[in-house]
Amino acid sequence: MSQLRLHQDIAGYQFEGPYLGLNRIPQNQGLYAIISYDGKQYYLIDVDYTKNIRKACQINPRKECWDQNKRGNIHFGFFQNNDLDEEAYLTIVEEIRKKYKTIPCG
Repeated sequence: MSQLRLHQDIAGYQFEGPYLGLNRIPQNQGLYAIISYDGKQYYLIDVDYTKNIRKACQINPRKECWDQNKRGNIHFGFFQNNDLDEEAYLTIVEEIRKKYKTIPCG
C-alpha cells in the first residue's frame, strides 16, 4: 500500500501534513506548524523554528495556548529544507506571521 503525503500551503511554503499524530514528524531542524481542524476548516495556531521538530511538538511551553485556541483536534505540520540555516528559517517564520496576523500563539 502506498503511503500518501499531505501538504498544506502556508504563506507559499509547502508544509508536510497536517498529521493528527507525531509519527511522521521528523526529529530534525525546521519549522513546525500547529494546526487545528474542526471537521471543515484548518486554523493555524502556531508556527516556529526549532532544532528538533518532533520534540518541539511534544514538549512546548505554548501547549496551553494551543489547547485554549484549538477548534477541534490539534494537527502537526512541518517544513524542512536542507539548504536553509537557522537565520533563513527565522525569516520564514517572520513572513508567515506577517501574512497571518491572527496566529494566536507565539
